[in-house]
Amino acid sequence: MTGSLHSIANITAITMKILFCLAILLHTATSEIHDIVVSGVFESSIMTYNYTQSREYCLSQNATLATLEQVTRAQNTSFQTCRYGWVKEQQIILARTTATKSCGSNHIGIIKQEPCGYYIAPSAYCYKFNVVTGVFHVDSPSGKYNLTFAEANSTCAGLNATVATESQLRVAHAAGFQTCRAGWVAEQKIFISRTTPAAECASGEVGIKEYPGTNEKSDVFCFRSDLNHTDVYVVYPPFGNSSMTYSEATQQCLSLGDSLASKEQLRSAPTPISDGIPGWSKDNDVVQFSSGNLTITPCVNEPSRLASAYCFNPNITDFIPVHTKDDKLWLKITMVCIIASIFIILLMAAAFMRGNNCICCARPKKPAQDSTLEKDNGLHQPRWNKTSMYIPKDDIFHQIPAYQNNDAGTKPSVLSKALNTGYRSHTFTNYGFESTPEDSEHSFDKTHPDRSPAGVNPQDASPGDSHVYSNAGFDGTY
Repeated sequence: MTGSLHSIANITAITMKILFCLAILLHTATSEIHDIVVSGVFESSIMTYNYTQSREYCLSQNATLATLEQVTRAQNTSFQTCRYGWVKEQQIILARTTATKSCGSNHIGIIKQEPCGYYIAPSAYCYKFNVVTGVFHVDSPSGKYNLTFAEANSTCAGLNATVATESQLRVAHAAGFQTCRAGWVAEQKIFISRTTPAAECASGEVGIKEYPGTNEKSDVFCFRSDLNHTDVYVVYPPFGNSSMTYSEATQQCLSLGDSLASKEQLRSAPTPISDGIPGWSKDNDVVQFSSGNLTITPCVNEPSRLASAYCFNPNITDFIPVHTKDDKLWLKITMVCIIASIFIILLMAAAFMRGNNCICCARPKKPAQDSTLEKDNGLHQPRWNKTSMYIPKDDIFHQIPAYQNNDAGTKPSVLSKALNTGYRSHTFTNYGFESTPEDSEHSFDKTHPDRSPAGVNPQDASPGDSHVYSNAGFDGTY
C-alpha cells in the first residue's frame, strides 16, 4: 500500500510540473513582449500598483519611476509593451511601436489612459476684476453702502489689502480707474472716481469727487501692492497645505473677492507671471508659465488607480526578446494543454485500476468472526453464556479431577470432546440449578444439601457456596 501511495505522489508531482510548464507556454504565447529593456526603460512584472507603490517598486529594483520623456525616447527606439503603466508625471500610459488591436486598439505612440484629469495642484491663479495700479473697489456683503470706516478697514484686511489712500486713488484714476460707486479712503473721506461722464454716475461729473463728510456708511477702496501692474495673482493652499483641489482653489479665490483666472486672462495679463508655478485655472486645467508663455500641464490619473510601472535605470543593458507574430499560436498551445490533460487523466486512471477495482479502494479485509462470540480481555467467549469464563481447550482436561489423578477410567469420549472444544467448560454456581435435561442420563438428580451436584464429592469442591467443575463429564451437554 505504501508503494502505491508513493507512485500516486510521483504521478501527481509530474502532472503538476507538466501543467505548470504548459501554463508558462500559454502565457508566453498570449503576451506579445516580455522583459524588454530599451534605453534604460523597463516595465514591472504582471503585478499592478497605485502611483505611490509604483515609485516604491522601481526603487526596489535600483531604479526610479521613468518620466514621460524617458519612455517617449525609449518608444522611439523600438520600446513597446502591452500593459499600461505609471510614469513620474502621475500618468498611466502605454508605449506602442506597432499597431495591434489587443494592445492599444491599433494605436501607436504614447497612449494615455482615460479618464485623465487633474486632482491636485500646488497653487491657483486668481483674477481681480477692475483693479488699476493696485486699487480696487469693494462693497459690503450685506448690500450697497453699508460699511462703517472701521468695517471698511477689516474688509480690506480680509482681502490681503489695506484701505487705499487718497493719493493711491488719484494715481489709479489717472491710469483709467473709474467706478459708479463711492467708497472710503484711508483719510476717512468718501470719494468717487470717474473718467467718463455718465448721468447716473456722480451726476455726470468726471474726476475725483468727494462726498459730504456727514456720511457714516459707504463702500471702500482697497489697495494691494502685488496688483500694482497686473490683475492676475497667485494664491497658495491655506493652513500650510502643499496642494489643493480645484474646488479648494475656487473657494480660495472667492474668499479674496475674485474668481479663478481663465487661460485668456492669464495670457493677457499686463505683466509676465513667474515661470514654473503650476496652478489651477478657471477651465479646470493646471497651467504654468514657461519663458513667458502659458503652457498647460498634462492631465494626470487618479493616484489610487492600479497599473504596472515604467522604471528607469541608465545602467541596464538593452534587451529586446525575439517573439513570434503567429496570432494562432495561443490556440495551438491551448489545444496541446487540453490533449495533454486528457492523456494524464487516462494515464492516472489506468495506474490506479486493478482489474475492475480501483487500487485506492482495495483494502485487505479482516477475517470474519463467529457472531456468537464476544471478546473479553483478549479471549472470545460465547454470547449465549453471560455467566461463563472461557478456558482454552488445551487446559480443559487438566481441570478434570479424574484426569489430574491419572484415573484410567476416565471416559475416552469425554477427553476427546474436551480436547476439541474451547466452549464446553464453564464456571457454575449451584444456585438456580435444581435439575438439568441430562439428569436422567447422568444421575444429576438434585442439589445436595451441601450445595454440591450429585456425583461430585463435596470434599473435592472448592470452599464456599459455588464449585468449579467441567461439563466434560456430561456427554449430553455437547
